[in-house]
Amino acid sequence: MKNGYFKLQFTDNESFVSLFPPEDGGQPIQVDEMRDYLVSKGFPNVDIVMLKQAVDSLTKQENIKIASKKGIPCPESFRVIISPDKMQAVCRFYPPSTSGAALTPADIKSTLKLQGVTKGVDDEAINKYLANRQYCTDYVLAKGLEPKDGQDAVIEYFFNTNPNLKPKLNEDGSVDFFSLSAISIVNAGDKLATLTREVPGEPGFNVIGDTLPPHEVKKLTLKYGRNIELSEDELTITSLVNGHASLVEGKVFVSDVYEVSDVDTSTGNIEYAGNVCVLGNVKTGFSVKAQGDVEVRGVVENAMVEATGNVTIARGMNGMSKGTITAGGNVIAKFLENANVNAGGYVHAEAILHSNVICKGEVTVTGKKGFITGGVIRTPASVEAKTIGSTMGVDTEIEVGTDPKLTLRANNLNSEIANLRKRIEQSEPVLLTITSKIKAGEQLRPEQTLYFKQLSEQYKELKEELSKKMAEADELMEAMDGATDKQSYVKVESYAYPGTKITISETSTVLSKPVQHGKFVREGADIRVKGF
Repeated sequence: MKNGYFKLQFTDNESFVSLFPPEDGGQPIQVDEMRDYLVSKGFPNVDIVMLKQAVDSLTKQENIKIASKKGIPCPESFRVIISPDKMQAVCRFYPPSTSGAALTPADIKSTLKLQGVTKGVDDEAINKYLANRQYCTDYVLAKGLEPKDGQDAVIEYFFNTNPNLKPKLNEDGSVDFFSLSAISIVNAGDKLATLTREVPGEPGFNVIGDTLPPHEVKKLTLKYGRNIELSEDELTITSLVNGHASLVEGKVFVSDVYEVSDVDTSTGNIEYAGNVCVLGNVKTGFSVKAQGDVEVRGVVENAMVEATGNVTIARGMNGMSKGTITAGGNVIAKFLENANVNAGGYVHAEAILHSNVICKGEVTVTGKKGFITGGVIRTPASVEAKTIGSTMGVDTEIEVGTDPKLTLRANNLNSEIANLRKRIEQSEPVLLTITSKIKAGEQLRPEQTLYFKQLSEQYKELKEELSKKMAEADELMEAMDGATDKQSYVKVESYAYPGTKITISETSTVLSKPVQHGKFVREGADIRVKGF
């Protein structure tokens, strides 16, 4: 296959353009390309219509007179086209005229450099062209090199790292709180995790000489706490003790479990750097604090339970309005009554009565009863229950879609800003009065001068503090917008009764009539009920 092309030829007193037809399915001569070439060589007045007619009917070489003068000899030449992504330099060659010089490899490389092509020049492609010069044909004479991406570092864990295991439902509809399988038991010498290090990428380049960096690779290191050994090559960690493995914010911990029968006068308060298992009850007035999980197989009364991990209470809690549960992970209980709960994960119970619950994960109330009655539930996730509220119209609040901690901080911040503005407004008239006296030339007593200085400094500090608080409020509003979950919902399988207040992403509604088997979602500025 050979493209059609054209060539300038001269006699002593005339100039011609010779037209050569394509061969074996090659492309015909491009008339616009030929016209531009002839203009560049000093023939601006060619009859383009005549040339087009000649090209259209061309079957063999044909010489077309274009001037009654002898032209200046033109060397073999080419046009350089750099691709938009600068990864290729495409060259299109034109033959020399009568008495014109042929290109050499050095000529081609020099021209490429002048055109800005400084890297990736293909000597083999140049030699291929010179060995079989085909004109009006594209040759790729320079290619860039795409960067080679590396591989991210990877950590593989050999224990359960899923923080969202849920309790199992028994056939009778009750919840099995003793078979969670959430604890990852390990023995001394067990491999906990391995690290495969990152592989850096290799840079590339384009034809104009720019370096193209590869994508950044993720670098990781094995992070771990006590009771864990790191191998010499820093690629493996193993447990030094029998205990429980957990992953907290990317760090591996192994804790042994502390067991106690009851938490009462016989034990005092419990504080332990690991997991705590209470085989009996936690009595009123006592506390359990653990740097790990807390499992209570009996009842929690008006007491305090605090864990960096999960809290599981097999027989439930009656906090008598003062008892608290604080968990970095999930809270799972048979029931929660008159309790205050703050969880970093989800909350799961068979019943929640007159309790204040704040968590980051979903609140699920299932089992034989499955009701939420009274109190306040706040979570950025969703809430599901069989029954919400009661036929007696007990005030029950469900708030989803926004982070309750951010909302609380925003409310406190607004109060602080209002207080600062009030103090500033109280100071301004006094400062203006004293300033006016000074400008009028009135002499101030020493105590007045001291008071003016102190008040001015206090005013400046108040203004600076207000500026900081307002900046924090702006950042907090952005964080709240980012934390808003427009997909959050409240789902009730049986009834949601009048008196129930439902808030989804700061849009609220108070039920005036029962809603059966519905899913509350936010649509625009309204809360609607859908089936499921």
